[in-house]
Amino acid sequence: MRKILFIAGLFLVLLGGVFVTSSSASAKSLPKLSTQKIMYASSRLNAQVIAPTSAKLLAVRYNHHTSYYKLKKKTYELNYKFTGYQTFELYGTTSKHQPVTQVKKLTRSAYATNDIINFGEVRTKSDATIAVNTLGSHRTVRIYSGKKLLKSQNTGNGKRASFKLSLAQYKPKLTYTVTAANKKASPAFYIPYLEEPSNLEGIA
Repeated sequence: MRKILFIAGLFLVLLGGVFVTSSSASAKSLPKLSTQKIMYASSRLNAQVIAPTSAKLLAVRYNHHTSYYKLKKKTYELNYKFTGYQTFELYGTTSKHQPVTQVKKLTRSAYATNDIINFGEVRTKSDATIAVNTLGSHRTVRIYSGKKLLKSQNTGNGKRASFKLSLAQYKPKLTYTVTAANKKASPAFYIPYLEEPSNLEGIA
Protein backbone atom coordinates (compact mmCIF):
# COMPACT_ATOMS: atom_id res chain seq x y z
CA MET A 1 0.00 0.00 0.00
CA ARG A 2 2.83 2.39 0.93
CA LYS A 3 4.57 1.55 -2.35
CA ILE A 4 1.43 2.44 -4.31
CA LEU A 5 1.08 5.75 -2.46
CA PHE A 6 4.77 6.55 -3.08
CA ILE A 7 4.43 5.87 -6.82
CA ALA A 8 1.25 7.97 -7.00
CA GLY A 9 2.94 10.83 -5.16
CA LEU A 10 6.00 10.63 -7.42
CA PHE A 11 3.75 10.73 -10.49
CA LEU A 12 2.01 13.87 -9.24
CA VAL A 13 5.35 15.57 -8.54
CA LEU A 14 6.63 14.73 -12.03
CA LEU A 15 3.35 15.84 -13.58
CA GLY A 16 3.55 19.14 -11.70
CA GLY A 17 7.07 19.63 -12.99
CA VAL A 18 5.85 19.12 -16.55
CA PHE A 19 3.15 21.77 -16.07
CA VAL A 20 5.65 24.26 -14.60
CA THR A 21 8.16 23.66 -17.41
CA SER A 22 5.42 23.94 -20.02
CA SER A 23 4.10 27.17 -18.50
CA SER A 24 7.60 28.66 -18.34
CA ALA A 25 8.34 27.72 -21.95
CA SER A 26 4.98 29.12 -23.03
CA ALA A 27 5.69 32.47 -21.33
CA LYS A 28 9.09 32.71 -23.05
CA SER A 29 7.48 32.08 -26.44
CA LEU A 30 5.26 35.17 -26.09
CA PRO A 31 6.30 38.33 -27.97
CA LYS A 32 8.19 41.06 -26.12
CA LEU A 33 7.29 44.68 -25.53
CA SER A 34 10.00 47.31 -25.33
CA THR A 35 10.54 50.65 -23.60
CA GLN A 36 12.47 53.76 -24.50
CA LYS A 37 12.82 57.40 -23.42
CA ILE A 38 12.51 56.47 -19.74
CA MET A 39 12.49 59.59 -17.56
CA TYR A 40 11.33 60.73 -14.13
CA ALA A 41 9.69 64.08 -13.41
CA SER A 42 7.18 65.44 -10.87
CA SER A 43 6.83 62.09 -9.04
CA ARG A 44 6.00 60.34 -12.31
CA LEU A 45 7.61 57.68 -14.46
CA ASN A 46 7.50 58.69 -18.11
CA ALA A 47 8.26 56.06 -20.71
CA GLN A 48 7.45 55.19 -24.28
CA VAL A 49 6.16 51.62 -24.42
CA ILE A 50 6.06 49.73 -27.71
CA ALA A 51 3.72 46.73 -27.71
CA PRO A 52 2.77 44.13 -30.36
CA THR A 53 -0.59 44.49 -32.10
CA SER A 54 -1.92 41.46 -30.20
CA ALA A 55 -1.94 43.53 -26.99
CA LYS A 56 -5.14 45.47 -26.35
CA LEU A 57 -4.21 46.71 -22.88
CA LEU A 58 -0.95 47.67 -21.20
CA ALA A 59 -0.67 46.27 -17.68
CA VAL A 60 1.56 48.15 -15.24
CA ARG A 61 2.26 46.38 -11.97
CA TYR A 62 3.97 48.33 -9.18
CA ASN A 63 4.10 47.63 -5.46
CA HIS A 64 1.49 44.84 -5.67
CA HIS A 65 -0.99 47.00 -7.61
CA THR A 66 -1.84 46.54 -11.30
CA SER A 67 -3.29 49.25 -13.56
CA TYR A 68 -4.50 48.74 -17.14
CA TYR A 69 -4.30 51.22 -20.01
CA LYS A 70 -6.02 50.92 -23.37
CA LEU A 71 -3.64 50.60 -26.30
CA LYS A 72 -5.00 52.55 -29.26
CA LYS A 73 -1.69 52.50 -31.08
CA LYS A 74 1.43 50.34 -31.10
CA THR A 75 3.22 52.97 -28.97
CA TYR A 76 1.90 54.12 -25.59
CA GLU A 77 3.16 57.15 -23.66
CA LEU A 78 3.17 56.01 -20.04
CA ASN A 79 2.85 58.65 -17.32
CA TYR A 80 2.64 56.86 -13.97
CA LYS A 81 2.65 58.56 -10.56
CA PHE A 82 4.36 56.57 -7.81
CA THR A 83 6.47 56.63 -4.65
CA GLY A 84 9.33 54.42 -3.52
CA TYR A 85 11.91 52.47 -5.47
CA GLN A 86 10.15 49.24 -6.42
CA THR A 87 10.47 47.34 -9.70
CA PHE A 88 7.89 48.01 -12.41
CA GLU A 89 6.45 45.09 -14.41
CA LEU A 90 4.97 45.94 -17.81
CA TYR A 91 3.17 43.52 -20.12
CA GLY A 92 0.47 43.45 -22.77
CA THR A 93 -2.88 41.74 -22.25
CA THR A 94 -6.14 41.01 -24.00
CA SER A 95 -9.23 43.06 -23.20
CA LYS A 96 -9.93 40.45 -20.50
CA HIS A 97 -6.51 40.91 -18.85
CA GLN A 98 -4.97 37.72 -20.22
CA PRO A 99 -1.19 38.19 -20.78
CA VAL A 100 -0.10 38.15 -24.44
CA THR A 101 3.50 39.37 -24.02
CA GLN A 102 6.48 38.64 -21.85
CA VAL A 103 6.94 40.79 -18.75
CA LYS A 104 9.26 43.78 -19.12
CA LYS A 105 10.85 44.76 -15.81
CA LEU A 106 12.08 48.25 -14.99
CA THR A 107 14.24 48.19 -11.88
CA ARG A 108 15.29 51.20 -9.83
CA SER A 109 18.37 51.62 -12.02
CA ALA A 110 16.12 52.47 -14.98
CA TYR A 111 14.46 55.53 -13.44
CA ALA A 112 16.46 56.57 -10.35
CA THR A 113 19.94 57.96 -9.70
CA ASN A 114 22.26 55.13 -8.72
CA ASP A 115 25.19 56.88 -7.09
CA ILE A 116 26.86 55.02 -4.22
CA ILE A 117 27.91 56.27 -0.79
CA ASN A 118 31.06 58.34 -1.33
CA PHE A 119 31.56 61.30 0.99
CA GLY A 120 33.97 62.84 3.44
CA GLU A 121 33.32 65.07 6.43
CA VAL A 122 35.49 67.21 8.66
CA ARG A 123 34.38 68.77 11.92
CA THR A 124 36.38 71.55 13.53
CA LYS A 125 35.74 73.62 16.64
CA SER A 126 33.82 76.20 14.59
CA ASP A 127 32.10 74.42 11.70
CA ALA A 128 31.79 71.25 9.59
CA THR A 129 32.55 70.53 5.94
CA ILE A 130 30.87 67.76 3.96
CA ALA A 131 32.19 66.78 0.52
CA VAL A 132 30.18 64.41 -1.70
CA ASN A 133 31.72 62.64 -4.69
CA THR A 134 29.35 61.50 -7.46
CA LEU A 135 29.61 58.92 -10.24
CA GLY A 136 28.80 61.44 -12.96
CA SER A 137 28.80 65.14 -13.70
CA HIS A 138 25.83 67.53 -13.52
CA ARG A 139 24.47 65.89 -10.37
CA THR A 140 22.45 67.87 -7.84
CA VAL A 141 23.44 67.06 -4.26
CA ARG A 142 21.10 68.02 -1.40
CA ILE A 143 21.84 67.99 2.32
CA TYR A 144 18.90 67.40 4.69
CA SER A 145 18.37 67.64 8.42
CA GLY A 146 15.41 65.32 8.87
CA LYS A 147 13.00 66.48 6.16
CA LYS A 148 14.38 70.03 6.09
CA LEU A 149 16.58 70.95 3.13
CA LEU A 150 19.74 72.67 4.39
CA LYS A 151 21.76 73.17 1.23
CA SER A 152 21.81 72.21 -2.45
CA GLN A 153 24.59 72.27 -5.02
CA ASN A 154 25.08 71.10 -8.62
CA THR A 155 28.42 69.54 -9.49
CA GLY A 156 28.43 71.13 -12.96
CA ASN A 157 31.10 69.56 -15.17
CA GLY A 158 32.76 68.04 -12.11
CA LYS A 159 31.87 65.14 -9.83
CA ARG A 160 32.07 66.75 -6.41
CA ALA A 161 29.95 69.00 -4.21
CA SER A 162 31.25 70.62 -1.03
CA PHE A 163 29.19 72.12 1.80
CA LYS A 164 30.24 74.13 4.83
CA LEU A 165 27.81 73.97 7.76
CA SER A 166 27.76 75.92 10.98
CA LEU A 167 27.72 73.85 14.14
CA ALA A 168 24.10 74.97 14.58
CA GLN A 169 23.31 73.26 11.25
CA TYR A 170 25.56 70.26 11.82
CA LYS A 171 23.38 67.90 13.82
CA PRO A 172 22.72 64.16 14.14
CA LYS A 173 20.60 62.49 11.44
CA LEU A 174 21.93 64.49 8.49
CA THR A 175 21.41 62.84 5.11
CA TYR A 176 22.15 63.62 1.49
CA THR A 177 20.67 62.65 -1.88
CA VAL A 178 22.08 62.77 -5.39
CA THR A 179 19.95 63.54 -8.46
CA ALA A 180 20.91 63.10 -12.11
CA ALA A 181 19.03 64.87 -14.91
CA ASN A 182 15.66 63.26 -15.71
CA LYS A 183 16.12 60.75 -12.88
CA LYS A 184 14.58 60.30 -9.46
CA ALA A 185 16.82 61.26 -6.54
CA SER A 186 18.83 58.48 -4.98
CA PRO A 187 17.65 57.07 -1.66
CA ALA A 188 18.91 59.19 1.24
CA PHE A 189 22.43 58.40 2.48
CA TYR A 190 23.08 58.81 6.20
CA ILE A 191 25.96 61.07 7.31
CA PRO A 192 27.42 59.94 10.65
CA TYR A 193 27.57 62.65 13.29
CA LEU A 194 31.02 63.53 14.63
CA GLU A 195 30.68 64.56 18.27
CA GLU A 196 34.22 65.96 18.50
CA PRO A 197 36.53 67.68 15.98
CA SER A 198 37.68 64.91 13.63
CA ASN A 199 37.20 63.62 10.08
CA LEU A 200 35.59 60.63 8.38
CA GLU A 201 35.50 59.07 4.91
CA GLY A 202 32.43 57.10 3.88
CA ILE A 203 32.65 54.86 0.80
CA ALA A 204 30.50 51.85 -0.12
